[in-house]
Amino acid sequence: MFLKKIKIWNFRKFGEFEGGKPGLELEFHKNFNLLIGENDSGKSAIIDAIHFTLGTVSSENIKIKEEDFYVDNTGESSNEIKIECIFAELNKQEAGLFLEWLSFDEDNNYELIVRLTAKKVKSKITGERIEKVIKAGPNNIDKRLEGFTLELLKATYLKPLRDAKTELKPGFRSRLAQILKSYSAFKVTTEENHELEEIVRNTNKKIEEFFEKPIDEKTIIGEVSKYLEEFFHIPKEGHNTYKPKFEVTPAKLNDILRKLSLELDDKVSGLGSLNLLFIAAEMLLLNDDSSLGANLTLIEEIEAHLHPQAQLRLIKYLQRNLDTPGRESVNNGQFILSTHSTTLAASTSLEHVILIHDNRGYPMGPEYTNLAEEDYKFLERFLDATKANLFFAKGIIFVEGDAENLLLPTLAELIERPLHKYGVSIVNIGNTAFKRYAKIFSRSEEWLKQERPPLKLPVSIVTDADVRPIEFYDDNGKENKELLVIENGDKLKELIPLANDSDSIEVEELKELIGQIFNSFTDFKAKIDQYDLEFNNDKKEEIMKVLSTPINKELINTLKENKKRQIELEFEALKPNLEVFVASNWTLEYELALSSLGKYLAEVIHSIRYKKPDTDTNKKKLQNILEILDKPEQREEAAYEIYKPLNDKYFSKAVVAQALAKKLENSESELKNNIPQDPYLEYLVQAIYHVTEPPKKGGKRVGEANATTRVRKKSNR
Repeated sequence: MFLKKIKIWNFRKFGEFEGGKPGLELEFHKNFNLLIGENDSGKSAIIDAIHFTLGTVSSENIKIKEEDFYVDNTGESSNEIKIECIFAELNKQEAGLFLEWLSFDEDNNYELIVRLTAKKVKSKITGERIEKVIKAGPNNIDKRLEGFTLELLKATYLKPLRDAKTELKPGFRSRLAQILKSYSAFKVTTEENHELEEIVRNTNKKIEEFFEKPIDEKTIIGEVSKYLEEFFHIPKEGHNTYKPKFEVTPAKLNDILRKLSLELDDKVSGLGSLNLLFIAAEMLLLNDDSSLGANLTLIEEIEAHLHPQAQLRLIKYLQRNLDTPGRESVNNGQFILSTHSTTLAASTSLEHVILIHDNRGYPMGPEYTNLAEEDYKFLERFLDATKANLFFAKGIIFVEGDAENLLLPTLAELIERPLHKYGVSIVNIGNTAFKRYAKIFSRSEEWLKQERPPLKLPVSIVTDADVRPIEFYDDNGKENKELLVIENGDKLKELIPLANDSDSIEVEELKELIGQIFNSFTDFKAKIDQYDLEFNNDKKEEIMKVLSTPINKELINTLKENKKRQIELEFEALKPNLEVFVASNWTLEYELALSSLGKYLAEVIHSIRYKKPDTDTNKKKLQNILEILDKPEQREEAAYEIYKPLNDKYFSKAVVAQALAKKLENSESELKNNIPQDPYLEYLVQAIYHVTEPPKKGGKRVGEANATTRVRKKSNR
């Protein structure tokens, strides 16, 4: 059996929706689940809701407190908490044990619903108190769980910032003793003694014999007896004298286990090593073949005290042993973990990730998203720790290169939208495969049919149209002076017969190509290949001859419009939380060169390009470009000259972007008013606004608030 679903009403961050719908309804993977999300998103509340309802094998005293009740926006606290933990896939033995509490799901399979309710009750004698009840069974006919069945559901719980050193020490509340006591090797009936008890009993006898053994013709017990004869009165006839006896307190199994400690050979082990040892000890119960029931482990902040490599080894082990068919596993145990670690997020298979955002839970399994099988494989290869910060953000900006990654934070600062204050992450994917990443934040049709909310995390995609300006083709060094223009479908039908027969394609299949313009035959063929239509390369000359059109300014403008519209349409289905923002005039750097930041970019490139930028000759070169840049009719010519060294790869775009960002920071005051109104920078500004907040008309600046209108809320961690 495993925990299939949890429903929460009015517990901490999770309230209740209209019609009595739970504030959170979340499905779990039967083996492994990693809860991720920004701080205070509700990860701890979910784990606490489970272990409050099911209890823990450590038998800790769990109390519902006033601050556990949901508080709404007006500051009003709810009066009742309800939590339901729903278990599925009970085997025959488990079904027999829970028979009187079982119900059926919509597919007529057994399920077990364990329900916690906590109410505020007022009394004249005791005042207000919280009354907690845990039952199981169908609604309204549920009843209390008892004895062994209650024990079967208890979870192993590792709290955040756990003190592994203390937990592994001997003592009355020893966690190690609790673990071992629950392990099958230490379970005995009341009629028999455990082997350890016999070992200790035999040891005690040897200790007693030691005190009776002569040492220098004397015994310790004999010497004590002599003193007692002097201290006590002479006994009357028929009475015995008092005889001392050294005796070790008889040891029961619990006492023995409480005296045990677990250590590594290295007695000075750090917290990280001890934490791994503690987790290994906890997993004893998961490897216990005799165990029944939920076999559930809850771990908060699994990364506590562990460096990234240790985190990686641990998470890979857990997934490998739980997911691989035929491999020896940890008894099909179920894990629910929370983390703030991008290393763990990137190392966990995406289908095991649950994103907690906006007080909702969003599982990332294939039944919940629009990701295809190939998308999961792609993301498993490329979703590394630098990109996994997307799971911990309030907003995301996807970019395709280092330049955008370096410059956008500076531009955001200049327009008073500092990304770090808004909790926005920039994710540099290093290519244009945006759609695979963007679909992480989409929900499947089945999800939406169930009236579940879409994932409203704001996402901006910043990309380039990559349409070269006329100046590029007018450059004497460029050979290609033509573009491929598709005017109608009849030409396609004639030009692209299938490679394996003489039949031509149906025009309808490529209807979206009508009116499109391509920079080269390579671009054109790449588009055709998307339709799984392989055509003979010997058609290249014929295609080039029929479709090629001399390049002119009007043609380039049409290409810009078509390319931008094509990119926007590609992401249309992922709206409204996702928006795409396109640099319609080629690339980011070219757009910057056209903008009010053109002179700053020109100065930076000039200083990097020339070893001695301040010579008269070199200064004159820069001055000529800046003069042309000031003339509106020659602005595109100047922008091309500024960008040309980067396009020709004389030096790195990242180096230029880093230097430009520094220069803009030092020129902050003169740029604040220019950037928001600049048409060439509009796509960047709007991308930032989308994931932060739109500009305000008058009033206070972003981040300011009227202290008198704030409602102070109680803690809803």
